[in-house]
Amino acid sequence: MKSLLVLLTSALFSVNSFAIYCATGDIEAHECSGFIIKSCGFTRVDAIEKDGKYYEPARCYKDVNNYSASKERCWITTKSTGLGFINTVFDSVVMPTFYHIDKENNYEKIDPESITFKCTKR
Repeated sequence: MKSLLVLLTSALFSVNSFAIYCATGDIEAHECSGFIIKSCGFTRVDAIEKDGKYYEPARCYKDVNNYSASKERCWITTKSTGLGFINTVFDSVVMPTFYHIDKENNYEKIDPESITFKCTKR
């Protein structure tokens, strides 16, 4: 009887640690340029490239680097830090290539440090 009570209590109060974060607005790339004086801005992400083909960016993610419930905003880091050239090689193999569609309707490659978007946590 005691073990049944423990089982029921743990089932009632268990916390589901699985969450999914879905974009509710545009996905934006945070890009910076310059070495001594950095200039940063945001550019809409219109596509990612995989195997030579363009795809729309995913709208939902299993994991994000930062989530703010009060701002309803998610951030995903797209560049590794700390090991210089090794990170550059790692990022080029693991991370997708991001693109923005310019005024002439051409794909323009962007190199974001992170992407951010308004999101909801489900």
